[in-house]
Amino acid sequence: MNPSLKTLVFACRWCPLLGAERAGRERLALPPDFRLIPMECAGAVSPDLILRAFADGAHGVAVMGCHFGGCRHNGANRSAHTRLQLLSAALEAVGIRPARLFVSWGTAHEARQFAGVLSDFQARIRALRKEKDLPLLRGNFTPGHDREMRP
Repeated sequence: MNPSLKTLVFACRWCPLLGAERAGRERLALPPDFRLIPMECAGAVSPDLILRAFADGAHGVAVMGCHFGGCRHNGANRSAHTRLQLLSAALEAVGIRPARLFVSWGTAHEARQFAGVLSDFQARIRALRKEKDLPLLRGNFTPGHDREMRP
């Protein structure tokens, strides 16, 4: 028996979330075991939210935002990119493989890109899981569970 992955996706509501909705409307193949969290902007995703997701048992966390130059919040995605690069480097120090964090920048009309990068990320997490390289800090995260995540 292969238990499902627990993947959390923070998606900017202006581009990636629209791409996700379009992927659903077009009935593109999407992994069944991810939870999509709409955010006003990828810049609103704090390192604390990501660490908390891992602490709650997420196998992988994705942050998806608008293309650089396309952010409606005065380029907040650029500062998010810098912050997430620093977090990725720090994850190793707390025992979390940086490969478990995925960052992507795209536009609303890229439904196939959304489906593709999410499927690729799930495949990467599945491979890490087979290597038994996904230690969980504690595990009570369940995709689809309606528990509110507080910053």
